[in-house]
Amino acid sequence: MPSRTQATEDAVPASTLSQHAPPQLVLELPPETAFLPSAAAAAENAAQVFGLDSGGALRLALAVEEFFAYLCRHAGREEPIRLTLSQGGTFTRADFRFRAGEVSLRALNFAASVDLEAGEDLELGLLVAARTTDRCGLTRSGPDVFHLHAEVDRVYPEAEAITTPQRLSPPLRLEPAPTAGTLQHAALLAAGRYPARLRPHSFTRPARFADMVACGQYQALLALDTADRPAGLLCWRASGRRAVVFSGPYVFDPQLAQDTARLLTEGFLARVARTEVLCAFSERPTADLPQGWFESLGNLTLRGAEGSESVEQPAFFRHLREDAGAAVWAHPDLFPFLRREYDRLAFSRDLLAAEPTPPARLPEHSLLATSLDRLRSLAILRPLLDGRDIEASLKAHVEAIHEQGTSDILLHLDLSEPWQGALFPALSACGFVPRLVLPHAGASDMLVCQHAVHS
Repeated sequence: MPSRTQATEDAVPASTLSQHAPPQLVLELPPETAFLPSAAAAAENAAQVFGLDSGGALRLALAVEEFFAYLCRHAGREEPIRLTLSQGGTFTRADFRFRAGEVSLRALNFAASVDLEAGEDLELGLLVAARTTDRCGLTRSGPDVFHLHAEVDRVYPEAEAITTPQRLSPPLRLEPAPTAGTLQHAALLAAGRYPARLRPHSFTRPARFADMVACGQYQALLALDTADRPAGLLCWRASGRRAVVFSGPYVFDPQLAQDTARLLTEGFLARVARTEVLCAFSERPTADLPQGWFESLGNLTLRGAEGSESVEQPAFFRHLREDAGAAVWAHPDLFPFLRREYDRLAFSRDLLAAEPTPPARLPEHSLLATSLDRLRSLAILRPLLDGRDIEASLKAHVEAIHEQGTSDILLHLDLSEPWQGALFPALSACGFVPRLVLPHAGASDMLVCQHAVHS
């Protein structure tokens, strides 16, 4: 099944920790179909300037054409539609800013279908746009201001992981600004030593990983031996405004594992401590993470690909400066879990009760972002819009994801949003249970729910 509304870890924007400003082209267009060719042509030309091949540029232009046609029918007429075309380092993005009292974008859902006989042909264009791009989604920047975006990735070749045992020469040193070639070498070594569930999937497309570091989507720290060969790698990216999420440490010579991991972890903590970040966390640290340096957030039970054994994947965090506290919104049914976790973790949080919006005040259709990682057999759902069909949509997504052969399904709720915190009864009815609280991972804390074992 082609991808639909998605938000993947390997397509994050340039980090707020970096100084990279991606090039962009901005157009303001009246919501009239006469300007549709101008929007599509601008998208195709900009995409090629930003590094997409001709096929990728055509895919983005088609999505822009379909989105613009949809907005000409549904956006407000009081101001122009703003189209921003930007380079995301390893992808090109088209972002439409528009005003509307209410939007229905259910055709962007991963589990969506369009019934032409029932008169749903107006949504067919959205379905086409979702299928021709690598990701698309929606954000809200005001009461009636929305951003509808689509992204198309540059094509990178896949490379074979390096499984040859490494025998390195100490002493080791940190390289805070590794070359692209060294990053690619390290990524392939990590791909050869660690399972897919513990690493970014860009490691098997090492040129992509190197470009992500170059443009600020990831930060990376390498350990090198006396011959300047990679001995270890740790990488991280921003998660929200006040946290970073890291992967690793990855070490390549078992004889030097402890020293390499300590060197990388010390260097990482020193780097992020110089920023405004409050904490660092990881949902997939390796077993090489130095013991006692981080505190446990809990575990996720990951079943992985069919036929593999379930594993308990720990999650860890560390405060980098004092946490002054925060307010979080949650349905009262979540209070026992949250109080237990916040007491255990010694987080100061004000729990605010969020009740579901009355159905009469909700739009008919909800919208969910879906990140599908087939290598890890993992899907992550994030609610983008509430709707009267949220429970039915969740059930349809679970079924569609399992039909793709994906075993593990997580759902992330940003507890800074009352409407998201209020969704828990619908989640619970669909088999989701709360597992982790990720501090400051969104605008506030992020709640990770996991779908129960699929029989």
